[in-house]
Amino acid sequence: MSPVVTTAAALALLTVGYALGTREAGPRLLSWAESAVTPGWKTWKFWPAAPVVLIALAWIWAVHPRRTLANVRAWRQPPPRSPALTFDPEWADKRCAAAREDG
Repeated sequence: MSPVVTTAAALALLTVGYALGTREAGPRLLSWAESAVTPGWKTWKFWPAAPVVLIALAWIWAVHPRRTLANVRAWRQPPPRSPALTFDPEWADKRCAAAREDG
């Protein structure tokens, strides 16, 4: 291959990559796939969207395995409970004393 053809091919690939990067085709495709898979497998959109979601999950698992496992572990944890409410038996006396000081 001549250097001119190689340079032209490289520039064409860079141009295509730039165009795809600026259009953000990946996030749009994943957004569409997520919305198509969410209703369930009985819709016709599920079947073309399921492979897209599976490929995205495999990519995430391959690229960020530790982060993915940490997220799964965090999702499985029960939500933290807030502390129990406590009742101050002298709240009425404190309120009356504060009203007397103000008034």
